[in-house]
Amino acid sequence: MWAVGRASDTEVLKLPVTKIALGVGRNKTTVYKALEESFKIEKRGRPDLLTKQEVNLLVRTIKAMVKKAQGCYEVTLAMVRKRAKVKASERCIREALQKRKFKFRVLRSKPRLTTADVRDRMAFATKYCTKTRAWWRKNVHLFIDLKNFSVYPNAESRTIAAQREVRGAYRQPSQGLDEAYVVAPKGLKYNTGAKAVKIAGGVGMGRVRLWHDVGQKWNASVAAELYSGPVRDALRRACPSKSSFLMLEDNDPTGFKSKLGEKAKAAAKIKVLAIPKRSPDLSVMDYAIWKKVTRTMRAQEKRFPKKKKETRAEFIARLRRTAQNLPKTFIDKAIGNMKERCERLLAAKGHHFEEGGKSKFV
Repeated sequence: MWAVGRASDTEVLKLPVTKIALGVGRNKTTVYKALEESFKIEKRGRPDLLTKQEVNLLVRTIKAMVKKAQGCYEVTLAMVRKRAKVKASERCIREALQKRKFKFRVLRSKPRLTTADVRDRMAFATKYCTKTRAWWRKNVHLFIDLKNFSVYPNAESRTIAAQREVRGAYRQPSQGLDEAYVVAPKGLKYNTGAKAVKIAGGVGMGRVRLWHDVGQKWNASVAAELYSGPVRDALRRACPSKSSFLMLEDNDPTGFKSKLGEKAKAAAKIKVLAIPKRSPDLSVMDYAIWKKVTRTMRAQEKRFPKKKKETRAEFIARLRRTAQNLPKTFIDKAIGNMKERCERLLAAKGHHFEEGGKSKFV
């Protein structure tokens, strides 16, 4: 039963909405919408246990408590209820917060930024946010970075590799421990039977320009050899008419920022556009190229026969081919996206920013 009254009338009509719908030949939803425009509809029953003001208090409380925790401990509903001093049950609080789109979600993995990091990121954004996509593609001749690739030579190790790329699956609560829904933890160390390979990779002007196995060690002398050899040669091949080059890299102190490394870059006439510390979201190799290569490798392996085996040399060769075959359109889009990223970084005032939408590649 519903109480229906015109806002301007003193008369009150008491009619079931079902009866009204039958009388006018409409469904109940249509009647509700029509009545809402001219009538005030009040649902009879128990009032909400939490008022709007109390929900606002809960939201402010949970934000403050999570910010104070800094990811060091979990903030539970019991803790929030106690701090906010509300009498409603945890279930009632959970339902109220869900209506505000507050749910318990897995913490996202991002580098911890210091005050100095935020300041440097803001300075970088301020300096480069006006650069166009075309500027990034044309004026930065090489975007370079290092990455360790695990080598997966057989079916067993390839299964582990594939599971590390899976985000989740649709399932019912009772299926959580079924074999199909359980994978090895991403952080679990696993001996694949072959040594990993450390790659110095770089893209520029629509192509992978550098793909070099630097060996198992990485230090100042190895960095200097990289700059004076493979990097210099790659830049000269890409830009034969240039006498000097601009390269984007991170602030790795072991090699990139070492004295020997800096000396080798100066000798090769390589100028550096260094991104701030702890900023993989500003490295083309990090936010696009490495991920694309890894996922392409896993896609290839899905088609492999279970008995297929690869030697370490064969795996590394396939890794190189995969990188060198990346589409020019993908690489150009990834490089050009530096414009949007700098704009978002500026809007975030140097803090972390959302990388979805136009900033998402793979």
